[in-house]
Amino acid sequence: MGTPPPEGLSEDGFIDWLDDLQMEWVRAARRISPRLVVELLEWSGPGLVAMLAGEDLSERSARVSWAGPEAAPRWLDQLRELSEYWIHRQQLLEAVGRPVDLDPTLLRPILLGLRWALPFRLSKADLAGDGAIQITVGEPISEQWTLVSSGGTWGFAESPQEHVIAHASLTADAAWRLLTNNLKHTPSAPDITGDERAIAVILTTRAIIGHPK
Repeated sequence: MGTPPPEGLSEDGFIDWLDDLQMEWVRAARRISPRLVVELLEWSGPGLVAMLAGEDLSERSARVSWAGPEAAPRWLDQLRELSEYWIHRQQLLEAVGRPVDLDPTLLRPILLGLRWALPFRLSKADLAGDGAIQITVGEPISEQWTLVSSGGTWGFAESPQEHVIAHASLTADAAWRLLTNNLKHTPSAPDITGDERAIAVILTTRAIIGHPK
């Protein structure tokens, strides 16, 4: 966006600064005609796709703040970029009274990207490492995510674990909404049971830069 944030901001302060900056863009964009917006997207889209196609997906040089402070692989940065377009498209569909598009072709990779906010937030919460967290995502996809702690750092496990301290079951629609601050619009709330501290982290984890709502 070209405007650097002030130095020394806390995480909450940075989010507030970014929210104000985005509102400046919203107010300014209201002066742009819909036709020009469409033409700008048509012009910029192919260039963005060409740039992303030339990147090494395994290279760890990206910055995805909601997934952690360390350098992230380029594939996660590209999924983050894709999620921005996908989420805003769902919001636009809802704004004009149309149902969201839950085509699994895009929905599944979007969720597989957004889910990387979970181990980062769990690690910051300093939870006890004795046990796993099981998250089941269904309708219209089927996913089982198991999170375990190793030395205080949480990550995804390849297989289910015997000792589960918390379990969350939610539809794919509720999953993307929860992780992006859009949960209030879904009729299907998450079903989460188990350790209260783990539940609190799951319910407040966001794969966006924003305050949980």
